[in-house]
Amino acid sequence: MSKALMIHHTINIILMIILFILNFTHIGGTVALVILAILFVINSSLLIRSNKKQVEKNGVTIDDYNRK
Repeated sequence: MSKALMIHHTINIILMIILFILNFTHIGGTVALVILAILFVINSSLLIRSNKKQVEKNGVTIDDYNRK
């Protein structure tokens, strides 16, 4: 996994943990939860984009990886 993908995964995990904590403890209100959810979706889309670039660069698909 490349460094960019690792950073995106880490940020997504942190955002999801914060989102769960704020949601279950009812701290922060609806605005904070919506903002965190939007940040999570944006970061996920950037993760998918970064992963697509890495696959195009390396030329390795899941089928190619499973054959090895």
